[in-house]
Amino acid sequence: MIATEVCTRVREAFLAAGFTADGLLGEIGAPAYAALSRGDHTPARLALLGRTDAVALLTRLFVTGQPVSAGEAVRALPLADLTELGLVGPGRDGIRALLDVRPYGEPDTDWYAVSDLGPDSAGHRDFEVPADHVLGIGGASLTLAQLVPRDKVDRALDVGTGCGIQALHLARHSAQVTATDTNHRALRLAALTAGLSGQQWDLRAGPLFEPVRGEEYDLIVSNPPFVISPGHRYTYRDAGLPGDDLGRLLVQELPTQLREGGTGILLANWLHIRAEDWRDRVASWIEGTGCDAWIAQREVQDPTEYVGLWLRDAGATGGPEHEQRYGQWLSALDELGAEGIGFGWIVMRKSGSDSPRIEDVRDATRLPRGDEVSGLLDTRAVLQSCDAFGLLAARLRIAPGVELTEPQRAGDDGLLYPVPPVLRQADGWRPASGLDTVGAQVIAECDGSHTLAELLDQAASTYDLDIDDVRAGGLLAVRPLIECGYLLLS
Repeated sequence: MIATEVCTRVREAFLAAGFTADGLLGEIGAPAYAALSRGDHTPARLALLGRTDAVALLTRLFVTGQPVSAGEAVRALPLADLTELGLVGPGRDGIRALLDVRPYGEPDTDWYAVSDLGPDSAGHRDFEVPADHVLGIGGASLTLAQLVPRDKVDRALDVGTGCGIQALHLARHSAQVTATDTNHRALRLAALTAGLSGQQWDLRAGPLFEPVRGEEYDLIVSNPPFVISPGHRYTYRDAGLPGDDLGRLLVQELPTQLREGGTGILLANWLHIRAEDWRDRVASWIEGTGCDAWIAQREVQDPTEYVGLWLRDAGATGGPEHEQRYGQWLSALDELGAEGIGFGWIVMRKSGSDSPRIEDVRDATRLPRGDEVSGLLDTRAVLQSCDAFGLLAARLRIAPGVELTEPQRAGDDGLLYPVPPVLRQADGWRPASGLDTVGAQVIAECDGSHTLAELLDQAASTYDLDIDDVRAGGLLAVRPLIECGYLLLS
């Protein structure tokens, strides 16, 4: 049981000292702050040399992994409270952090993510994490947090919460947050994260959806142990299921916990099997779910790259045991027929439809925001109820911020030559979309004053083309531009 009043006192002490994300940035500077995300603590340590104030001591303890003397800790820190919460303890060379406490937050709030010390912590370079290791803030958790829509909801669920990163964000727009994990240590650290961040969640122990059977939620998120690995060595990483079965299982069970119209978002790995299209593989997971879905592939790694990454992630990568694990893992992937492993997200909305949109977004300029994810699902719902005749009767508009441009390129003779026109959004996440000459004319006239049929017929007349051919081609070309958000239905 986490003492709420102790967490409150420690939170107040952290805030008073300026031990916040913005405060940390100001204390050590942008270059050193950026180096921390790469696991390089040296610039931060150098920036704090000779400092004995509270924020410097807290940063040394919890961020750069250095000890502080008992005298310094007693003088400047709430040592008794930090000790009671299990955040610090005595070491041979002073007071040491027992957990990683990382300032985190959004522009108008300050949180603290509590996790286990990792292999990149000072003094832990050759340290292999234990089976119940709890990860802190990482690339996957930040990716999911950005993708989740921030619409107000009554009930939200975080499946496999870990140290509670997703729950922190959910609590900002959810009246009630439930968070589950099969790792009891993770739930304890999640409770610390909540307490130090001034939040309260309903924390439950158990695998996947087992702790919430019979309940329904408006929003479900999950950053699960999606790594495709042999066995179940680490709880945070390995689900212990064959191949990519975890992703399939989550996708098929998630709708039973969603309210009608509710949204689920999860991260997943999926196999690229020899002589098989990965799209068909993941699309089959959606069948029978009653959910519209958007499946996006952000990365693809070959087996060697994939295994090396996840072995390094757990630490202790040297020696013959490392090579043995490496070989066993590669052999397991080869037996599955894997030529690659994809990573991405699956967004589902309970709508009664089993229609997935599947795409590769490795060329995307950035990650989409939650409002853009929600907008894509909204648009898909409209398009699914709009047949060809309805689309021809629609009046389209170019979305705000989207521009139709006709770029030029320099030839070998030094002259500028036109290249095919493109639609692009300056602050958008999707790459520019190329158009042909006919398409560019149609799009240029999309101001809501004419139906699509009228615009296509005019283009057919201008270029002396068959009207039926232009209409058929136009419908095929326009629908994805609407779905991408470049064009709006009036």
